[in-house]
Amino acid sequence: MTLELTRSGRGSRPIVVGAIGLVLFLIAGLGSYAVARADRAQDTKYCGHDCIPGIRIGTVVEALQGQGHTCADKRQFWSCELKVGKVRFEADLFRVPNVADFYEYIGKVEARIVNPDSTTAAAGLDYMSWFAALPHRDDPSTVKKVHGWLAEQITGDGDITFVLGWEYALEREANTRSVELTMKRRH
Repeated sequence: MTLELTRSGRGSRPIVVGAIGLVLFLIAGLGSYAVARADRAQDTKYCGHDCIPGIRIGTVVEALQGQGHTCADKRQFWSCELKVGKVRFEADLFRVPNVADFYEYIGKVEARIVNPDSTTAAAGLDYMSWFAALPHRDDPSTVKKVHGWLAEQITGDGDITFVLGWEYALEREANTRSVELTMKRRH
């Protein structure tokens, strides 16, 4: 048996396919949200609300090393650095105090770009944005808000903001274009 679409049936096919795709996307999204939410709730029981839930410090260190960073464990924090010419991308990932070593979580992040030039400006914003999004990675509207604030501050003088229990501070080093982003839980 052969099924042939008539001219009028062809126009509705993309709508039906689009509707099915949208429904599948929403179902998948809700499932992913539920799983992420459950993981986040489970992870916060180990460090309360003092950490970036759902991400162990080792996961972030491995991601940075995968991008060429050299990292060292300094006991209270991990320090990672990547040099590109005269520009340095640095990150310090501070452990949450009073948490068993078996569960290592991040309580504070300091990310720096030292000696940025015009060719690394976009990379610098991307670098800072990646860290800034970590606590809110499963909330696209909050990530967008944080990225917008960050973009404004990098082109300005820097500032402090608070987003859903997190304090973000962007500072410029005197007489340089170097910038530092500090993010930590607000108590």
